[in-house]
Amino acid sequence: MSQEERRKKLELQARYSQRITIAKAGRAAYIAKNFTVAVENYNKYLHILCENKELEDMYSLSPTHFDKDKDVTELLLISHVFWELSRMYDTNESFQEHFHNSLNQFVKFTANQPYQVLNAEMLRKFIKRHKNKNHVSLKPIEEAYSQIFVESKSCFIATYCFGENHPTTEQLRLFKNDLLQWPFGQRFVELYYQISPLLINKYKNSKLFIFITNFIFKNILNSFAFFTQTSIFKICSFSLKYLQKLGLNRFLDR
Repeated sequence: MSQEERRKKLELQARYSQRITIAKAGRAAYIAKNFTVAVENYNKYLHILCENKELEDMYSLSPTHFDKDKDVTELLLISHVFWELSRMYDTNESFQEHFHNSLNQFVKFTANQPYQVLNAEMLRKFIKRHKNKNHVSLKPIEEAYSQIFVESKSCFIATYCFGENHPTTEQLRLFKNDLLQWPFGQRFVELYYQISPLLINKYKNSKLFIFITNFIFKNILNSFAFFTQTSIFKICSFSLKYLQKLGLNRFLDR
């Protein structure tokens, strides 16, 4: 390694060691509504990460560039940095491309992460607060909220019963994606993601819960997964999708 390369490496290490301080400065500026300083610090934080991962673009950052177990705190921080960047970029029409890119990054750093439920709930509350305020960019945020569940491979009860890659688990994931096309389906999926991880984490070591899982849940889920493959279910699904295409799904949600 040449002297110049060694110097650059030391400079990068110094910047990397300061990244959290820079992110905190961005957060403080965001709370104070000093958006220019907040954007500057958040971008500096993300660019330091890009340098460290040898990436050219902060929108190329991905959870795959991090250790999902050791770096979970940093992954959560990155997701919130992208979320707050999207909020700030949305205040200026000339930054709409950055708004969408940052929102997409927020989804990428949220889906399938241990804090997915936390971030999804944050988004749900934001949407609820702005629902009747004619918020110009609410639609892409609603789409981002749904996309978190579409991209999520977590299916807590099915995964607990059968495993991550079991055919039944995969089939139930496909059914979940169909449900998300409908407002009442979205609410069902939201409730499932709020309750099921709590249920699993609390009772997974209970002998009674294990018994119920083996003799009740597995049979119910297997039967339902099989039903989603029948012609009757497919006809019903096709009919609902046709109604959705006609814009009639909102009436079925009433």
